[in-house]
Amino acid sequence: MRDPGRTQRAPGGADFLLVDADSTTDAGTPRTRGNPDMARRTSALRWSAILPATVVAALAGGLAAVPPTAASAARTSASAASVSSAGLTLYGAGFGHGRGLSQYGAKAAAQKGLTATKIANFYYPGAALTPKGNPTVRVRLSALDAGHFSLYPTSSTTVTGVVATAGNGTKVALPARARWHVARSGNSYLVQEPASATTWRTKYTLAAPVTFGGPSKLRVVYSRAKSDCRGGTSLTFNGSVQAVVSNGAARYLARMPIDTYLRGVVASEMPSSWPAAALQAQTLAARTYATAKISKSRYYDVIDTQGDQCWDGAVSETAATNAAIAATAGKVLTVGGTAINAQFSSNSGGYTASGGVRYLPTKSDPYSLASGSSTNNWTKKVTAAQLAAVDGGGGLTKVTAVKITKRTAGGRWGGRADTVALTGTVAGGKTVTVSVTGTTFRTKLGLRSTYLGFTK
Repeated sequence: MRDPGRTQRAPGGADFLLVDADSTTDAGTPRTRGNPDMARRTSALRWSAILPATVVAALAGGLAAVPPTAASAARTSASAASVSSAGLTLYGAGFGHGRGLSQYGAKAAAQKGLTATKIANFYYPGAALTPKGNPTVRVRLSALDAGHFSLYPTSSTTVTGVVATAGNGTKVALPARARWHVARSGNSYLVQEPASATTWRTKYTLAAPVTFGGPSKLRVVYSRAKSDCRGGTSLTFNGSVQAVVSNGAARYLARMPIDTYLRGVVASEMPSSWPAAALQAQTLAARTYATAKISKSRYYDVIDTQGDQCWDGAVSETAATNAAIAATAGKVLTVGGTAINAQFSSNSGGYTASGGVRYLPTKSDPYSLASGSSTNNWTKKVTAAQLAAVDGGGGLTKVTAVKITKRTAGGRWGGRADTVALTGTVAGGKTVTVSVTGTTFRTKLGLRSTYLGFTK
């Protein structure tokens, strides 16, 4: 899972906002595995990004310790600020939640010569590459929730070879038609043929769940447009469609082997022009994430949005990303033989965030800093009115001060913002302080990450 953000996708970002669907710190050793030369080349950049200029100068001069008063003042100024009538300037780093693989970091690491395995080892320390085969994954089609769909031809003028299998075992071979329409009726589905250019006639009534398969490739036309990822009103993919009823509502799934699913994921999550090792590392993360989500406890495994991973079928496939899938076929990252929660985001900003487990530690990430991404450092000016709206139902009409009261450890400014206090006035002039989560603060203000402060 990582964070949202893009069209043809500035990578990452579900917090798959990947996204996004979002702490205890599990500190890792800030080193680069397999490439000590890169650590040496980027050490000055890392320290200048993490510490105040006066401290960097002291280190360059050979001093072993930072004066406590200077360090304390730097932390304080980074975590608290007064708000003027013009608003406030925020300084931040990275894009996304920062847990696990940094996509820009993977790009830079690949450019430095690291293999996909070494990139995965760096971002998921302690995880082992394990063959898990090619299991079936069920992808929830978000645009069809509580809706209906039509089957259209993929290459000829008719839909041919489709077999509909009902939940009670009934099988129906659908005759060749220009299109077929499927809509829920109670605990059954109506399979309808065209009665005219704009109307349908019910041909079969089948007990849910109903699976539509047969041809190697299906084209599904949505009843409404998909609003996330690449969007659009139709989907072409290799696999089958299943219509189920869950909690009294129509739900639809695409079913296929997991490596077929990845063909519609990897190029949506990372530009296919990036180095092969980066694409392979992204593939390992995406395959592992989806494998860990496979469960019999619900009717689907992953959703086709940034809530899990973007998936838009054949339109997302490229030769480069398909090659990355083939090169890593069947391999996932495991701990104790179990697929890990391989989260990823666009850019860690130079320091990864803790996921509360050993394979998602807080650690220095020089590869992201070496990527040259514009999201390594960002600035956002917010108005006083925008700050007052952050508290939601708190009733603030004016904010006079902002303070980050808790951070997750590691990196610049003392770490990512975990809780933020807004001090100001409500109607009637009473002064109050309202606390919000760092995620709420980020979301309400449209910030790229919670890795932020009030000084550079």
